[in-house]
Amino acid sequence: MEIRKFDNGSYIIADSLSIGSNFRIGPNTTIRATSCVIGDNVTLGANNTFLIGKELTIGNLTIFGSHNSLTARTIHIGEYVYWDSNVVVGHGGKFSEDAHLQVGSYSMICARITLNVNHAISIGEYVGIGEDVAVWTHGSYLPILEGFPADFGPVSIGNKVWLPAKSTVLPNRRIGNNVVIGTNSLINKDLPDGCLAGGIPVKVLKENYYPSHDPARNEQLVQRIVADYEQLAAYKQLDVRVSYEPATAELRCNEVVFYLDTMKTQGAFTVVEEDFRDFLRRRGIKFYTGQPFSSVLPEEYCRLLAISPDPDGVE
Repeated sequence: MEIRKFDNGSYIIADSLSIGSNFRIGPNTTIRATSCVIGDNVTLGANNTFLIGKELTIGNLTIFGSHNSLTARTIHIGEYVYWDSNVVVGHGGKFSEDAHLQVGSYSMICARITLNVNHAISIGEYVGIGEDVAVWTHGSYLPILEGFPADFGPVSIGNKVWLPAKSTVLPNRRIGNNVVIGTNSLINKDLPDGCLAGGIPVKVLKENYYPSHDPARNEQLVQRIVADYEQLAAYKQLDVRVSYEPATAELRCNEVVFYLDTMKTQGAFTVVEEDFRDFLRRRGIKFYTGQPFSSVLPEEYCRLLAISPDPDGVE
């Protein structure tokens, strides 16, 4: 058994432990797992609790917020996952043999989500789950021998899915790939690939709707993005030149080229180009370069944060 203690009151206890480079852990976070593998450039915030019966893996460049509670037999989290705060993995049946959670790379888990792992939950890549969502793999309370309903079973969510705020997924449900769901929906049936759905209970509103390819629409969207970023850069007082060439699907920010057809980049990044990359990310255009996303803080906020609360430190 290996015990790794940190100066801020955090610790990891595991039979097998591997931690990558540039690992950051906030105060009072604890991990107990039979096997624990943490990738490079992983950040765990404060007051998180992991109790993993078998295997915990966290991929490169994944970020956790604070006050999360995760209990399951196995948890596998991919790369570049953003996991917010006050998320609960567990609840009823969390010590079952089938208590497994998988979250694919490039996904986002927002705040105050419940992931009930009485049975397995599989979440694909490029999935966004909004605040106050609940995913249940068991549903029972009243006695089933008196005819009251009960349902148990795994939940599967495909790739490129948006499951927005205050939605609920019931047990034994599958959400396909390329699916968008309306806010505050109750998913009580399977949803096919490529659909737009919503409602209580959920209904398929449009079939075979995603993805769609419209070059004229996309050109207008990118031109709008360029104009919006130029306005933001002026507010941040950044020296930036942004242009778009529709014929080659190339976005340029100073000396860095963003290829929209291959989602690759070319050129050396400074904080300015990283700010532009993060701006694109917030519009769903995500270039993964092996570096964390970062943005430039406007000067007025920098000034306020630089002021010491100690009167002796204020000019």
